Parts: sequence; C-alpha cells; structure tokens
Amino acid sequence: MRLNRFISLCGQASRRGADKIIAAGRITINGELVKDFSYRVQTGDVVKLDGKTIAAPTQYTYLMLHKPVGCLSTAKDPRGRPTIYKYLPRDCKKMRYIGRLDFNSRGLLLLTDHGELLHRLTHPSYQVPRTYHVWTHEPMTLAHKKLILQGVDIGEGQSSRPTKIKFSGLKSEITLTEGKNREIRRLMAAVGLEVTDLKRVSYAGLDLEPLGDGKFRFLTHTEIGQLYAMAKM
Repeated sequence: MRLNRFISLCGQASRRGADKIIAAGRITINGELVKDFSYRVQTGDVVKLDGKTIAAPTQYTYLMLHKPVGCLSTAKDPRGRPTIYKYLPRDCKKMRYIGRLDFNSRGLLLLTDHGELLHRLTHPSYQVPRTYHVWTHEPMTLAHKKLILQGVDIGEGQSSRPTKIKFSGLKSEITLTEGKNREIRRLMAAVGLEVTDLKRVSYAGLDLEPLGDGKFRFLTHTEIGQLYAMAKM
C-alpha cells in the first residue's frame, strides 16, 4: 500500500494532507526518515508520525479462501450440504463473501465484514475484474472468442461481455467485470460449450496462488489497500 494511502487509512489526514505530512519529514518507517511518496508500506513495517506509531484500523477483517468444489457460498444449507464456513475459524462466521462461487466451482473467494467495501467490490458500476480458468468439453475456437467478445445473450434478459479471453485447447482464461449468477457457465452454454471445471484465480487484482485447496489466509496491509483502491475508497 502506498504510504500516503496508509496514512489516510489510519485516519491521520486526507490523501493530499498525507502528501504534505510526508514532504514535511514527519514520517519514519522502521526508525528511518521517509520522504519517498512512492514508498509501499509492507506488513511488519513500524510507521511513526511525529514519533508516535500509527496503524491502520483493525475493526474489519479481510481474508481469502481457496474454495473447494462441493461446498456452498452460504452460511447454512437446509439440505445439510457443506458450506465455505467449515474451512474458516469460528470467529469468522459473520464474514460475507465477495462474489459467490457455485457448488461445483472452485478457487479464490474473498471475505470481509466491511459492508461498504463488499458492496463496492461486487457492484457492476465499479468494474472490478475477476479472472477464471475454464475447462470445456470441446476446445474454444477463434470463432467462439470473437462471438463472446461481441457480447452474448445468456438468458433471463441478461448479456455477458468479457473484457479478455485467452485459450489453448480445452482451457480458457476469461476476465469479467461483473458477476452475474453462474455467468461463465451460462456464457459458455450460449456458444455451445459445456463447462467441465471452473476455477477463479484472481479478484480485484489479488491472485489465488499459491494458497492450497481448502486453505485460507488473512490479507496483508498492501492487499487491503489494493481492495480499497479498486473500490475507490
């Protein structure tokens, strides 16, 4: 996270005010004076303003989960099927996912208890990118790609138009900036391709790898700052 954004997130000043604080030589990091506006605060850095340690607010929690196939993105299921929360600590049960993945899909799932951030990162007006690896029963062709990039009717009065597509054999990489219900599967079906496996590998610029299947971790200060930037907060 850039230093001025970190100072602002700590509630010390606006972004412009933070620039003035840095220029005035009022910031030290790990005991060293820092006037570099491009400095990126890393996890573990001790940032001081006028000799007093400052830290980003901790009232919110942010994590990423590598969701496996065979669990639901929901808190409870009336049919008793497993949910994503079986993979999280008990004190994270009130966190909500940012962009659901269906029962048979896997990959990156971000969770937070910050309601406004969640809203912005899922609302189509913010154009937040999310990238998927998609395997289909038949290879994608240039004709498929051209058709998809023009925009495809996926039913229920909705259309889908990915921003990027790469493909090789049975595997494609597709980037969307919206998250309609089962959008990738409906998109592929609309052009005659059946999805056999679907994995989200990136959301809002955060990458899944190398997090293992069914594992989770809390986000770093830098990653949280990236989400705030994507959400224009």
